[in-house]
Amino acid sequence: MTELSSPLQGTDERELSAPASVLLEHPLHAKIRAVTEYWLAISPAGRLPGRQHFEPLDIPSLLPNVWLVDVERMPDIRLRYRLIGTSVARAFDHDPTGEYLEYTHPAARDQGHRMYLREVVQSRQPAWRVGRPTLWHLQEHLRLERIYLPLANDGETVDMVLALTVFLDSFGLEF
Repeated sequence: MTELSSPLQGTDERELSAPASVLLEHPLHAKIRAVTEYWLAISPAGRLPGRQHFEPLDIPSLLPNVWLVDVERMPDIRLRYRLIGTSVARAFDHDPTGEYLEYTHPAARDQGHRMYLREVVQSRQPAWRVGRPTLWHLQEHLRLERIYLPLANDGETVDMVLALTVFLDSFGLEF
């Protein structure tokens, strides 16, 4: 389990990589909690759920905040946006579906930004974060809370990440 905490101009920036059951012991945004509980419910015993277990129609109210990232492993791990919910696309200021992370966000070429997703791929554990966006168009006006949940078609090797991000404006209202 990895936990980091640092001050963020009067608010906390927190990050936690841990089993989903541990994450659920913490205060989470209702949408983050709902997608995490759903991920646990679709997980086969002792294995990771795969895309074949994820049915978007099971979580219709969460879809605007959902995004999927494909994990490509040839020759090195490469991450590509597979699907972007409308709330996420609005924060991006465009829909990056089909784009590689390093092209959508040139700053992501720095290892620090890709590290979050890579850690989920390598550790096979969910990762949660709350704080200021680092790669988003309106970063000075928003805070976010997000969860990365690993998916593996074979139950072992992460080949996709199910993510959900909630954006909050300076008044604490969902963006």
